[in-house]
Amino acid sequence: MLNSVRLKLFGSDNKRTERASKNVLVKFITTAVTLLISFIIVPMVLGYVGKEEYGIWLTISSIVSWFSYFDIGLGNGLRNKLAVALAEDDKEIANIYISSSYALIGIISIVMFLGFFVIADFVSWNSILNTELIPNAELLKIVLTVFFFFSLSFAMKILSSILQAMQLYAINDVIGVITQFFGLFSIIILINFTNGNNLFNLCLIYGSQTAIVLFFASLYLFRTRLKDFKPNLKFVDIKRSIPLLSLGGGFFVNQILYMILTQSSLFIVVQLFGPADVTEFNLAKRYMTLISMLYMMVLTPFLTAFTEAFTKNDFKWIHKTMKMINLIWLTVVIITIGLILGYKLFFNFWVNGEVMPSWNLIIFLGILGIAETYTSTYTLFLNGIGVIKLQFYTLLVSTLLFIPLVLFFNDAGFGLTSLVYPSILFAFLNCVIFRIQYYKIMNGNALGIWNK
Repeated sequence: MLNSVRLKLFGSDNKRTERASKNVLVKFITTAVTLLISFIIVPMVLGYVGKEEYGIWLTISSIVSWFSYFDIGLGNGLRNKLAVALAEDDKEIANIYISSSYALIGIISIVMFLGFFVIADFVSWNSILNTELIPNAELLKIVLTVFFFFSLSFAMKILSSILQAMQLYAINDVIGVITQFFGLFSIIILINFTNGNNLFNLCLIYGSQTAIVLFFASLYLFRTRLKDFKPNLKFVDIKRSIPLLSLGGGFFVNQILYMILTQSSLFIVVQLFGPADVTEFNLAKRYMTLISMLYMMVLTPFLTAFTEAFTKNDFKWIHKTMKMINLIWLTVVIITIGLILGYKLFFNFWVNGEVMPSWNLIIFLGILGIAETYTSTYTLFLNGIGVIKLQFYTLLVSTLLFIPLVLFFNDAGFGLTSLVYPSILFAFLNCVIFRIQYYKIMNGNALGIWNK
């Protein structure tokens, strides 16, 4: 039955389709479980620390996450180049790519933590987080603890790129689910065995869970499924791994721009409105991007499949798969409308109405989600084949205009929705640009910037 459904959707019966469809099925299940757990955790955490403290945690988490882009694009470079090496059955270069990536990311991680450790002591965290609720010394301890565990997970997350390159998305997704269960279990222990309103305990749990799970997952996988690709110093060859950095460098610049464009939102909210509004904005965004996240996570397995198909000039498979993805996107539109109509009922059930976003914020976040998911269909393909220069220019323009536009709309009295309007404008422009680029590449008439 599953095979017949797969054939109807993809229109072909080959190993790539079989791998992708199996990965999509597992991705759908694990993503649904992950999102369910994340939604269960929110009211538990709100009850443990309160609305303002939760906003502080979200802002700290957002700030620390900025540093995840400091891998200089190594993860993306490894994923694409390793996928090509495996498609060409070049095991030697695959081992060099993996071992060299671990060596480079380890060095980056150490330097990054030491630099942050030195600088953090000179920062007024009360000013950064726009709060006097917690003393600066306590905030410093919290931030350093979170960043320490982040640095550990930062180095080990290269495992995810390896699994994606090998199209072992199911394993990668299971690791994510285990991490979520670990976090849920830890929160339950916090609530039942510690005093409430302890932000440090919360940050310790959330900060360490990814590092702990990745550590044990890496130990297990490199002893079993990935034993032929176990990192080894003898395979470290920086010179031969330069292609990872050259391709990854482009991804890195794009990631930095994307980070500024998206991950800076909570920092802007905390500065313009305060930590309590961070909670409202974050929960509204989390709710309205529920289907968008599910859509993107389900599509992720096709990233490496596009790389393989394009390398082998299988354009027929690419065309059929893109048509199928666009049909799935229509369900995003329908479900998003349902989320908009039912948001008050959901928030009353989810957090007992303690947080209730405005109608305008919900509507425009829904419009943004629809536009961004449509665009992501085409950027998924473009990232898979390494054609990313045009994305750089669109991201650059969007990044330069984002904060000025946010301030303009905020001065005009639009409140929290000021952070959404500019993103909607950029998303609709990108819809047009990247759809055109896709067809130019597939029709063989992409010239200049359209093919870089």
